[in-house]
Amino acid sequence: MLMSTGQEALWLAHRIDPDSSAYNVVLAVRLRDRVDTEVLQRALTALVERHELLRSRFPATDEGPVRLLMAPESVRLEVREVPDTDEESLFRLAQWAGEEPFRIMESGAFRAVLLRRAPDDAVLVTATHHLVSDATSQWLLVRDLFAEYGARTGQGAPVAPPGAVTPWDEQVCAERDFVASPRGQRAAAYWQGMCAGLRAAELPTDRPRPAQRTLNGATHEVRLDTATARRLRGAAADRGLTPFAWLLGTFQSALHRSGAGDGFLIGCPATTRFAPGTREAVGYYVNALPVVGRFTSAMTLLEVVESAQRQLRTGMAHARHPVELLDGGPSRGPLFRISCTLVATDRLPVPGLYEGPVRLGGLRAELCDVPQQEGQLDLTVEVLQGADGFRAVLRYNTDLFDAATMERFGDTWRRLLDTSLDTPGTRVADVSLVAHDDLAFLLALGSGSA
Repeated sequence: MLMSTGQEALWLAHRIDPDSSAYNVVLAVRLRDRVDTEVLQRALTALVERHELLRSRFPATDEGPVRLLMAPESVRLEVREVPDTDEESLFRLAQWAGEEPFRIMESGAFRAVLLRRAPDDAVLVTATHHLVSDATSQWLLVRDLFAEYGARTGQGAPVAPPGAVTPWDEQVCAERDFVASPRGQRAAAYWQGMCAGLRAAELPTDRPRPAQRTLNGATHEVRLDTATARRLRGAAADRGLTPFAWLLGTFQSALHRSGAGDGFLIGCPATTRFAPGTREAVGYYVNALPVVGRFTSAMTLLEVVESAQRQLRTGMAHARHPVELLDGGPSRGPLFRISCTLVATDRLPVPGLYEGPVRLGGLRAELCDVPQQEGQLDLTVEVLQGADGFRAVLRYNTDLFDAATMERFGDTWRRLLDTSLDTPGTRVADVSLVAHDDLAFLLALGSGSA
């Protein structure tokens, strides 16, 4: 069985640090009704039979990593009884269940753990290693699992995704055919030309970078209030731009103003679900598109945003070419240390789960939003776009940055965003990063009149 270029890169990352949870993708759901675990196991077997990567393991051979299929029945639901657990402890147990490292060579890259506090109160934790899943996939597998469960308990028929799921080997072969084709060669030339002479964006760190890369992380959140979200949508629409391009441009501006330099690269993970059979499949359908930040003293916030929009549109035309194949060379270092991506929560396969309780397979369910995927890079940003607004999840490497540094960076981003909405023609270099009250206080200190 075949592995994609992106999977091979993730396999190597796991091999270097097999005990890290940085690449664990987790979706935990609180269930408020009695769960029949025997039925849930049968639903789980049906799930992994449909989505083959969930029953794959990835051993090493002399020729490199390979993918081997396991029997669907070998993937077992783990039930952990946790009676008399308080809310905080239950949340922490769900987080730990998601963080447990995978033994991808021996037992695969997927697990399902039911933390049962009472007969009608439990948390189902579904966790995958990133090499078999992505953000959309994690929601697809939960949707399909509960659809199977509901059909077996008489609570409704399974959701029938349109068309067959593309076998993973076909996806890998399509990737390899594209890379070898004239279109693939043009895409490679485009990316090489765009990245030429540029290095990965780096923020000044609070501590020296360790000689060996680490994957220790934490999370900081930046939330936009309803009024700001409304202004962002309106400003973007008035200029034919997307809200994400606007956020991305101001994010690049925040990196520049925070010490990342005048020219740098960040990654924007994008979907590679181009064929109809991939849109309902669980798998690693991701390619990180290089996005350039270039700044001069005269550059305005709107110009940066417009550049981000152009790059995203053009980049998607070349998104089939795996970024891992770009020839950066060891002297340049990694292509990315910082990434920024969009997740449209209102379009995920389980509608409403982000906003509040829903029914899944006849069971009352709500999201248990546990921290995850922390420390993959210096900084990874996930912009969550919902019907009501936006929030940005900043996951950072704690061996490099303090929490206060990430909070300060979030404030810088927010100040640049607010200025861009008020006066988009403002030069990036002219935006004050200190509030007026704070500035007056500092000036008073300097004059000796405070």
